[in-house]
Formats: sequence, C-alpha cells, structure tokens
Amino acid sequence: MSQIATVKKQSIAPKTAAPLTQKSTTSISTMINAMVDSEGYRKRFDELLGKRAPQFVSSIVSMVNADPNLQACFRDAPVTIIQSALRAASYDLPIDPGLGFAYIVPFKNRKKLANGQWETRNEASFIMGYKGMIQLAQRTGAYDRINVTDVRQGELIRYDRLREDAEFEWVEDEQERDRLPIIGWVGYFRLRNGMEKTLYMSKAAIEAHEKANRKGEYMGKGWKDNFDAMAAKTVLRRLIGKWGLMSIDYQRADDATLQAATAIATGHVDDLDEIEAEPDDVVSEQPTPAAKPDEPLPSDAPPLSDDDLPDFLK
Repeated sequence: MSQIATVKKQSIAPKTAAPLTQKSTTSISTMINAMVDSEGYRKRFDELLGKRAPQFVSSIVSMVNADPNLQACFRDAPVTIIQSALRAASYDLPIDPGLGFAYIVPFKNRKKLANGQWETRNEASFIMGYKGMIQLAQRTGAYDRINVTDVRQGELIRYDRLREDAEFEWVEDEQERDRLPIIGWVGYFRLRNGMEKTLYMSKAAIEAHEKANRKGEYMGKGWKDNFDAMAAKTVLRRLIGKWGLMSIDYQRADDATLQAATAIATGHVDDLDEIEAEPDDVVSEQPTPAAKPDEPLPSDAPPLSDDDLPDFLK
C-alpha cells in the first residue's frame, strides 16, 4: 500500500512544480484566441487598435505565457485578463511590462458567496504606469515641459503654499547630491500657451498619503520596494489630475486620450492602495460587473493601486 501511495505522489508532484510544457503553452495561446473570438472581444480590439489589434492580442498571449501568476489568473478568471487588456487598448498603451506604460497585474481576490463562505481566486487588473501618464499628456501637444524630480536637503529655498511658487537651488554635483537625503518631490509643467504649475510634496506629506491610503497595517510592497518611484508618481498624478490638460483640442483628440483624461481627472487612474501588496489581504465582497464585449469598461470602475508594479521608472 505504501509503495502505491509513493508512486502516485511522485507522479503528481512534477506536474505542479515543473514549468509549462510546450503543450500547455500552446493550449493557453489557443484558449486566449478562442475566447477573444467567441466572446466578441476581437471586434472591440479591432475598433480600438485597427491593424495593430492582432499584434496586441499576441502580446497578451506572450505576457500570460511568461508569468505563472497570470496563468493562474487565466485558469481562475480569464475574463479579467481580457478586460484589463481592453482597458489598456482603450488608452492605446502597450502592455509589455518592460516598457512601463501599462501593466496587467495579478492578485488574489476574496469574494463572499451566497452561502456565506469566502472564495479566493486569482484575478488580473489594469494598472497605468508612470510613463503611461506622461505619454497621455504628451499626446495632447499642449505641454512644452513636464517633469517630476526629488528634492534634496538644502535645495528648497522657499515654497508659497497659496501661489504654489517654489524656489530651488539645485546641487549640480551628482555624487554630492546622491549623498544628501531626500526631503520631498516636486512636479512641474508648462503649457504652450504659457501656463505654468508647480506642485511640491514633502517626504512627510508623501508618507502621510501612503499611510492614509494603505490597506492593512503595513506598507505595501510597491511602496516598500520602490518608495521614490511611487512618490514621484503620486506627485505627477496629483499635478496632472488637478491642473493638467489631457486634451487641448477635443475635436481632434482621439478616443483613447479623451477616455484617459476622464479617468485621470476622476481619480480612476490613481496611486491609492486599492490592491494591496499582500494579495491575500484584498477583500471584495461584490465583484465588479463584467464589461460587455462591445463596450468599454465602465467609467465608475474602482481606482486601482500600483503597489504590485515592477520598477516602472526603469
């Protein structure tokens, strides 16, 4: 009896631990393409991307094949991957994580069933990257300059909170500057019509923002692993979301720019910790309704977090 049990255990274990075989990889590719066709998503991708739609769908397949966590999402909730990809397509942003424009991030979501029990499943969500925000702003043609940088000790001369005027004396020596502690971050843009805006947030303000919007007791993984990048994105999101333009000419602006402008202005593309670094802590009692294949995702979708992002500033 023990020998039989041992044989069964040995025959099952390699299937769960071993990487995907060529057969399973092909299966995922086939299933994704079949879902895109059967559910009507192909038509929506064609409407959004035109001739680039096949290449975009292929990038979805490659992305899932390369990430075991996304493969788990595909097994549990494949529609969340397609919907996340559709959202990226609606903004006309590539989903290659190496580019840093947009990400499809896997996480665990807990849902309360009708019988009162909790079910945990792997799902995917769309996250806009730092570069994606800058890209959408640049598409308008309205910006002459836009940038975010850290501020080191001794560089801030004064900051007028009412007028939001700031004066800095930058340390030019890079090695000397790297040794100085960071005291805050500043974002700036100047439009082609001459309008300028500066937003400065101290390190204490950034830390208070992170703490106020975290889920759970501890700092999220994204903030913990890449605090400076998250702080820079927070400043940029606030600067563009409150004062910036996402389209200066609405008659000529493309649909992706207009939709992104609305999302940023309403906070649906934000740095709030709606997806926690520890995926098991994410709880959603009511699932987000699935978007219809021939319609964009709902504008009232909850904001998403970038806590689980890779280094999007590389």
